[in-house]
Amino acid sequence: MNFNTDKKQKSPFVGLKTLMAGLSCIVALSLASCDKWLDLRPYDGVVEDEYWNTKEDVYSALIGCYSSLLTQSLVTNMIYWGELRADILTGASSASTNVLDVVRGEITPENTIVKWDQFYKTINYCNKVIEKSELVKGKDKSFTDILYRRYYAEAVAIRSLMYFYLVRSFSDVPYVTVASNDDQQDYYLPKISGASILTQEAERLEACINDFETNFGRTDMNKGRITRWAALALLADIYLWQDNYAKCSEKCTEILNSGQFVLIPVGKTKQYISDESGVIVDTAYYPISGDRDALFEQLYVSGNSLESIFELQYPKSDEVLGNPFFSLMNSTSNRPVMIPNEEVLDASIFPPYELDGEVIDIRGRDFSYKTGFVSKWTNRSRTGSLRTQQEFPHWILYRLPDLILMKAEALTELGIKDGDTEKYKEAYSLVMRVRERANAVGAIDSTINGKALQRLILEERAREFAFEGKRWYDVLRFAKRDNFANRDYLMQLAITSAPPEKVASLQAKYANNWFAYWPIHVNVVEVNTNLEQNEFYK
Repeated sequence: MNFNTDKKQKSPFVGLKTLMAGLSCIVALSLASCDKWLDLRPYDGVVEDEYWNTKEDVYSALIGCYSSLLTQSLVTNMIYWGELRADILTGASSASTNVLDVVRGEITPENTIVKWDQFYKTINYCNKVIEKSELVKGKDKSFTDILYRRYYAEAVAIRSLMYFYLVRSFSDVPYVTVASNDDQQDYYLPKISGASILTQEAERLEACINDFETNFGRTDMNKGRITRWAALALLADIYLWQDNYAKCSEKCTEILNSGQFVLIPVGKTKQYISDESGVIVDTAYYPISGDRDALFEQLYVSGNSLESIFELQYPKSDEVLGNPFFSLMNSTSNRPVMIPNEEVLDASIFPPYELDGEVIDIRGRDFSYKTGFVSKWTNRSRTGSLRTQQEFPHWILYRLPDLILMKAEALTELGIKDGDTEKYKEAYSLVMRVRERANAVGAIDSTINGKALQRLILEERAREFAFEGKRWYDVLRFAKRDNFANRDYLMQLAITSAPPEKVASLQAKYANNWFAYWPIHVNVVEVNTNLEQNEFYK
């Protein structure tokens, strides 16, 4: 199984020199001890000719690919790209001009937020593993075909994840499937269709889906390495972006039926609400505070929870890695970069229950956010103190509610296409699984039409994944369907995300499809004459 039949390719990297296959430049990692598979200390002074001889070399290089996902600039951009143009996180007054310009809709190719260097570096590390691992099979007889295929599949999946971020953010980008190996190599590629890139990466993932491990025998590895379930989640996400709803639903179903993941339960007590005359007007449920605390702790403090499918395994404490969560959202220094957009969150995302303020959606204020800062990624506990700069949460990419709501969205779109109201009912029941765990109130009737169900799903994703790097991609996915037939999602987003004086100009910009994507950074375009700037920003 070797997809690397491409001719020698050029790379979009700027200033990238020879990569040592010992992967000191990838922060290559080793299996340092029996209880810590991800050791963050690099090898030094290893050269190409001395590497790629044993299965241990391939393993170290593969773990180096995972390590590169922890790079501060990469995770920071995952957060920026997934949230900053949306409406539930906004720039603090102390934020940089680059951040505030994005919030105002004043996006230019000079803005450093649009730099994609680290994503392409990680892609190159994956390409190295994909190319070189097969050579090791001829040198190390203990490197079994099963192990080779597993390592190969994981490298393909990490590369696909990187391209998925790039395509959702820039649309068309350079596509590199051959590793950069020497200083003589030409580094400049043109863009190709993002749709074509995702199709090719999905095909590669499908071709090796049976080679992924289903259970490594350790929770941290099951959640921190790409298992079959994580690969299926990524495929479902790609297919949903491509409007391939049948395949998205199929992948979600396999995960939901696997028995590998469960929603962490939150207990509730039932009470009746009466009016002033004593007449019962509603039945209400009050979440058990200790269960809400436990949910927060398992998802965002301890990590690797029962509902987690794939999350980046930051160490609990480290003095070497840069901490993107502290830098962006922590209020200890009173200078966070990004803060909750509380006006939108309190009024639209987590509206109060009018009959009794004690009946709450458990995911809202004092769980995901507090006044002036995001607590989801910065607190040691739901009600406790803030983390220090050396304390890290994991960064969750996929967990069970994501797949439940993906399937609901896919079924809704299939129902709209086929006029099948049974699909609406199934989709609604899936949404209710997530809402009921969260103690959300005020749901809509199950006989709802497709358009209203679309909005419910989008709003529910905002609640469930607040500040998890998904909001902008969710809104854009809904808006771009049928050649941006649902542009009103972006127009509404302009109202809720931009300063009042910028709303009209931002809406005018959203009339152009290409404004929904980032510009390519000016330095890259100037160096690479084969690379054409995205249409809106020319």
